[in-house]
Parts: sequence; structure tokens; C-alpha cells
Amino acid sequence: MNYINTMEDLFDMLDRYTEGVDWDAFYTKRDKPAPFLKYHNLPDKCVVDFINKHNIRNACEFGCGEGRNAIYLAKNNVDTEAYDLSEIAIENAKRKARESKAEKVVFKAENIFAIDFRDKKFGLVIDSGIFHHLAPHRRLQYRDIVSSILAEKGYFILLCFAAGKDGADEVDDYEFYRSRQTGVAFTEERLKEFWGETFDAVDLREGENIVNDQMWESEYLYICVFQKG
Repeated sequence: MNYINTMEDLFDMLDRYTEGVDWDAFYTKRDKPAPFLKYHNLPDKCVVDFINKHNIRNACEFGCGEGRNAIYLAKNNVDTEAYDLSEIAIENAKRKARESKAEKVVFKAENIFAIDFRDKKFGLVIDSGIFHHLAPHRRLQYRDIVSSILAEKGYFILLCFAAGKDGADEVDDYEFYRSRQTGVAFTEERLKEFWGETFDAVDLREGENIVNDQMWESEYLYICVFQKG
């Protein structure tokens, strides 16, 4: 018998109505045309730009993949914690950190909804790929987590699929469950509406196709910088 007695019971039930992605298989097969696989050693341009303008002491990255942003932060003297669901990605990230002598980063393969972040505060939180894969019921919980671990006046950098581009389609929250989506795109208005409940929008723009030997960016993403008031 299955019963719903707590909010987590409810979330677990709703999780069953979504497909999810096998991220270990994703990073093992490497057969998807994802730019962050191709440019797995390059940080996002917005992260590089941000670090060049702000003095950040510590940071946390969700959906860190193989560590391209987290390693960049660590090599720029930012104490960094980085999380991803994929154990394969995290093992690759740890190896790359050792090879590049990035000592100020800790990588963990964990589900962020099961982590106790009690008393942790960061000047910067980065999401370069989680939010657009979350089911609607988890987005609310996720927003609360980001807010709770950000220091006052801390920044949240979000990269997510842009509506009308090649990353994913835009669907409403009810359709997410009906069609069992694994990822969705967002409009600028929707991002401001959702995240504006908690944060101030500092910058929100469509990405550009930029690649060089220092960084990369893609036009299928929205680049968002929010600040906790």
C-alpha cells in the first residue's frame, strides 16, 4: 500500500510521472549533440565574465557535469562545492581537478534534494543545466534550496533552455506530466515571473554562439543572473 503522509511522499509520487534522464549513460555513451560534452573543458562565458567583475569567496554549482565551471572557479581562488547526479561525470570531474591542480573544489555525486545544506551560505550559486530538467513540483523546492544557501546579496547564475531555440520545446506545467517531458524551454517572461518571486534580476539575455580557447556560450540558452536582496 502506498500512502501520502508528507510533502516528500507527494513529491516522490509525482516523480513517478516524469521520465528523467539516465545521466550515467549520457556521460558514458557521449552520443548526444550537447555542446557541454564537446566543450567539456571550457567554462561558460557568463561565469568567466562574472568572476572577472566580482570578488567571490565561495560558490556552489548544481549540475556541474564534468567540472568545467567548478574547476575554473577553484583555479581562480574560489572555494567551490559541486554536485551532479551522475557518478561517471563526478569521477571525470575529480580526475580533471587533479590533473589541473584545482585544489579548492569538492565534487560530490548526490541528489541535491537529499542533501542537508544546513548553515551553508555561498556568495555564488551556479546552475548550468538542472532547472530545465526539473519537474514543476521540484522547481519550487529547488528555488527554496537556492535561496536558503545564498548569502545576503549573493548571486545565482542560471543557464537554461530558451523557448524557440533548439534546446527543447516550451510546454506548460500540466503538459509536462501528460507528455512525460525530460526537459523544457522557458521564455524570458516566465523566468522573471518564477525567479522574481525570490530574487532580483540583474541580467537576463539570450546566449550567443561563442567559442574560443577560454570559454563558450550557445544561442539555445538563456543566460540569467539573479541576486538575493
